[in-house]
Amino acid sequence: METRDETAGKSFALTYVGWCTLDRRTTLPMLPWLVAEIRRRSEKGGFGPVMQPREVQLLLHSPFIRCVPSSSNSSSVFIFEHKAQLIARFIHNSNDLSYFAYLLRGQPDNPESGMSCHVFKAFDPNQVGLLIQRCSLSL
Repeated sequence: METRDETAGKSFALTYVGWCTLDRRTTLPMLPWLVAEIRRRSEKGGFGPVMQPREVQLLLHSPFIRCVPSSSNSSSVFIFEHKAQLIARFIHNSNDLSYFAYLLRGQPDNPESGMSCHVFKAFDPNQVGLLIQRCSLSL
């Protein structure tokens, strides 16, 4: 579901599944496996940092993307915030259209800097394409 708030920009209700840092040797064909691994880890726990999936609002307020808890009435309480220009790639799972992820550059001027992958689940699979399009316009 998309909502519009003039002070906060565009907002999408999602479930934040989790994230992980990427090794420099990670290749594009490995990304679907990586997203699946983040999903598995959030469902079952396991090794490494475990995060319980949580309902969030993803706020698109150019030039930033901010993830806030759905339970918060204030957009100043947030889980994370990124500059949209640091998003390197979107990943949309063709097996389950409700899941998507994006890769985030650590430092845009340094090709050796680390990257992270953030995974989300949409309540409505049709909203994923719109969200990716809106995020891309913020870049």
